Amino acid sequence: MREERYRIKCPKHILFGDPLYLEQYEHDQKRLRELVVDYSPESSFAAGLILKEEPYQKDPAYTLLSINLYFAPEQHLGTYMRDWMYKGQKIEEKGVGVDTACYILEVDGKCEDVLTGGDGWWGRTQEFSHTSRGKKVLDAVVVTIWMPDEETFGGMKRTAKYLFDDLRPIEKVPEKKDHGKER
Repeated sequence: MREERYRIKCPKHILFGDPLYLEQYEHDQKRLRELVVDYSPESSFAAGLILKEEPYQKDPAYTLLSINLYFAPEQHLGTYMRDWMYKGQKIEEKGVGVDTACYILEVDGKCEDVLTGGDGWWGRTQEFSHTSRGKKVLDAVVVTIWMPDEETFGGMKRTAKYLFDDLRPIEKVPEKKDHGKER
C-alpha cells in the first residue's frame, strides 16, 4: 500500500460525474444532485488530499487507486484525514456511478476527462453531520474518486497536481489509541 498526504488550497467548486448525466439532467437539478458531486465547500473549511494505492478487498490481486478529498474546519481536518469521526455524528453517503465509461473531474474550472474502461461505481461522497437545536450541522465532507485500472500512481499524482493548487506534502500522523473517536 502506498499513500501520499497533502494540504491543498480549498477549492471553490468541485464537479465529479458522468458527462451524460450533466447533459441529460441539466434541467432536473434534484435528480442531477443524486447522480454527481457538485460541491462548493463552506468558506470555513480547509482542505486536504490523500492519494491512495491499496489492494481491492474483494480480490487482492487487484490494486485500487483513489484521490480522496477532505473538507472540514482546520482544527478538525486531521481527524477526518485519519478516517475517524466524532461520537454522535451521522454519515450520509452517496455513490457516484457512470453509464458511459467516462467521468469528468472539474476543480475551479480545470477539467480532466477520465476514461474508466467500464460503467459502474467510480466514487462516493460522505457528509459528516451532527444535530444542534434540531438542525443538521455539516461538519465535514469527504469525496473519493477511484481511478481506472490502467492508471498509475504517478499519473494520478500528475492529475492531482494539475487540478489542485498548492499541493503541500504532509506527514502521516501516527494513530494514537482511544481518542474518543470512532470509525
